[in-house]
Amino acid sequence: MQHVAFDISGIYLEFGSSGFVQAFVYMIVYAFFYYLFARKMNEHGESRVHLETLFPLATIIMIVWILSVMETSGLDWFRAEAGSRIFYRMIDALCCFYVLWVQENQREKLILKQELDGINTAWMLQKEQYVIKQEIIDSINRKCHDLKHQLQALRQMTNEEEKEAYFNEMEHDIMIYDTAVNTGNKALDVILMDKGLFCKNHDIQWTCMAQGSCLSFMRIEDIYAVFGNALDNAITAAMEIAEPQKRVISLKMITQNNILVIQVQNYYETLLHFEQGLPVTTKDNRQEHGYGMKSIRHIAEKYGGTITVDTKDEIFTLQVLIPLERT
Repeated sequence: MQHVAFDISGIYLEFGSSGFVQAFVYMIVYAFFYYLFARKMNEHGESRVHLETLFPLATIIMIVWILSVMETSGLDWFRAEAGSRIFYRMIDALCCFYVLWVQENQREKLILKQELDGINTAWMLQKEQYVIKQEIIDSINRKCHDLKHQLQALRQMTNEEEKEAYFNEMEHDIMIYDTAVNTGNKALDVILMDKGLFCKNHDIQWTCMAQGSCLSFMRIEDIYAVFGNALDNAITAAMEIAEPQKRVISLKMITQNNILVIQVQNYYETLLHFEQGLPVTTKDNRQEHGYGMKSIRHIAEKYGGTITVDTKDEIFTLQVLIPLERT
C-alpha cells in the first residue's frame, strides 16, 4: 500500500512539487486500500497464508523493490523521459496492487472453503445423530411394547417397595410417549420426539403443528439437518431465559400457494449480530461454530428455496420457504 502511494506520488512529482498535494495523494491511496483490503480483514479476523502461495507473491514484491531501488539510484538505465518514468511507476503500482488483490481473493476462497467444510461436517454429524437416535427410539418403542406383558408379573408382586419402584420405572418410560408425535414422516417424528423430550425435561414449553407428508421430496439427512439445527438454536436461546413464561418454542409447518413454510419461533435475550442476513454465533470460537444457520440456508437453496430471519419484539423467527413444485 505504501509503495503504491509512493508510485502515485512519484507520478505527481513529474508535474508539480507541492507537499500538501503529496500528503493528499497518500491519504487518498491509503483510504482506497483500507476500503478495498484492510476493512475486509477486520471483518473476518485472523487470516492464514499458505507458503506455496506466499512464495510467488513475495518474489514479485522483491523484484518490484529491486527495480525501485535501481530507479531511485540514478543509474543510466533508468534515466528516461518523463513519459517512460510515469509508465514505469504505473506498472510498479499495478504489481503491488496485484499482489494484494491475489492474496485477498485467495483469502476469501479459503473462508468459503472453511464454511463449506463446516457445513458438511455439521451435516454429517446430524446424519450420524439421526441414525443413533433412531436406534434409541426403536429400542424405547420395543420396551414400551413389552410393558403390557410385564403387567401380569406386576399383579403378582406382593412386596410394596418393589411394586412402587416398578411403577416409577414404568411411569418414566411411558412419559416418553407424552412427547411422541405422528406427522407422517418418520425422520421428522424422531427429531420432534427427541427435542420435545429435552424441552419437557428442561421446563421449556413446546408447541408443534406439522404435517410430515409434505417433506416426502427431501432426503432424510436434510430433514434432520434443517429441523435439528433450527430447534437446537431455539433450545439454546430458551435455556438462557430466566422467566418461565418466555421459555417457549413454537414450530409450525404449513403449505401456502404451493410453498412449504417451516417456521420456528422463540424468545431470546442475547444481543444478536448479523452477517449476510444470518445471525452470528454467540460462542467464542466462531471458526468452529455458527454453521447451523448456514447449513439450513444451504439445504433450502438446494431445493430451490430460501430462509428469512426476523427479530421483532424479542421474538426470534426463522422461516424456511421451499417451493413444492419440483423442476
